[in-house]
Amino acid sequence: MSRILLIDDDPGVRDSMERTLRAAGYGVQSAASGEEGFELARGGAFDVILSDMRMPGISGLDILRQLRDMRVDSAFIIMTGFGTVDTAVEAMKLGAVDFVQKPFFRDELLMRVRSATERRQLARQVDLLQRQVDPPGSLGALIGTSPAMQRVKDLIPRAAAAGGAVLITGETGTGKELVARAIHTISARGSKPFVALNCAALNESLLENELFGHARGAFTGAAGPRAGLIEHATGGTLFLDEIGTMPRPLQAKLLRALESGEVRRIGENETRRVDVRFLAATNLDIQSAIDNGDFRTDLFYRLNVVCIEIPALRERREDISVLIEHFVEKHKQRTGKHVDKLDDEVVQALLKYDWPGNVRELENTIERAVVLATGRRLTRETVWLMGAVAPASNTGLPSLGLHENVEWAERETIRRALERSRGVKKDAAELMGISQRALSYYLAKYRID
Repeated sequence: MSRILLIDDDPGVRDSMERTLRAAGYGVQSAASGEEGFELARGGAFDVILSDMRMPGISGLDILRQLRDMRVDSAFIIMTGFGTVDTAVEAMKLGAVDFVQKPFFRDELLMRVRSATERRQLARQVDLLQRQVDPPGSLGALIGTSPAMQRVKDLIPRAAAAGGAVLITGETGTGKELVARAIHTISARGSKPFVALNCAALNESLLENELFGHARGAFTGAAGPRAGLIEHATGGTLFLDEIGTMPRPLQAKLLRALESGEVRRIGENETRRVDVRFLAATNLDIQSAIDNGDFRTDLFYRLNVVCIEIPALRERREDISVLIEHFVEKHKQRTGKHVDKLDDEVVQALLKYDWPGNVRELENTIERAVVLATGRRLTRETVWLMGAVAPASNTGLPSLGLHENVEWAERETIRRALERSRGVKKDAAELMGISQRALSYYLAKYRID
């Protein structure tokens, strides 16, 4: 059953469309604001997102822009009663698959949703064929021949065959999800669903709903029953990224699902049997979280049947050259650019850089360089990253990469707050308007002493 997310601040329109879509056999979840809709959509668990364009706060186009930058895999349809050709063109450029004006008839709505779901299914089939030719979840997708990386590659087949839970550790950007996909792909569950969820992306109530689902009437807006991601992953694998940020009350519920193979939807008394393999990843020091009382010891032992630690890129510098070649080839094919190589001085700078963002940061750097290249060589002017290759001009931000800029801004904000509070974490957290627990998470994430 295809899953639809409906975002509209008009309760009458929202209820009417929800009834129409449910009657047609779709699973529907609705949101009454752009903010609520974005929080639900960023989990990437919906086949189609129908969003009103004009809403107080975050607009439909704002949601579309952010989801595009996050590479959320959902077909997006913009709805509006104030449509213009310019708006439609802008929506399509941002990645919307359709643009419809209100009011529209029942048959028109269903036709457009059906078309969007069919397009998404076709795209998935094409992606599946490409994966069969060169599966990104295969061991061949893990680039690197260093001893540290070879140890990871040696562990993956053994973990895949074992069939139990696996805990994958490593810094941000090292490729934890890639390892998880490799474990799933070569396991006996490889032909079944691989479902991924970032635990840090949702608050406690939304995370519980995403994992376990809900019964009809369980809370305001729960107009119908909904299966959680654990049920959706049955027969396959559920990958829980950033498991260390999961609120402690939810940890107990997850532990029960792991031990009993049963889940209970929110608002239901009955339990449902599931057959799911759990993979989890964290960039935090779980032992410290256990010592601080933030993470359950019993859940840690239940997840840590096999542990795979992915080395930071600075710990396997011999792989940087081959990664550079791989990313240059990948992005020049994608962009159609004719790029031969990087200047030697640039390569040397990249080899010496510590890469706090690891492989993700390296790929973003090479992608940006290929996009900005005007000739056949990647020069100092097109490859700019702080501490490695000096920028041609002072722009105030480290790059054109959104995620790299966000991480840089987070690090700088934390450093300045700690400096102003003279290292007192409680005061620093208050200055930034976040909890001490959130500050501890960011300190561990960016390895700030």
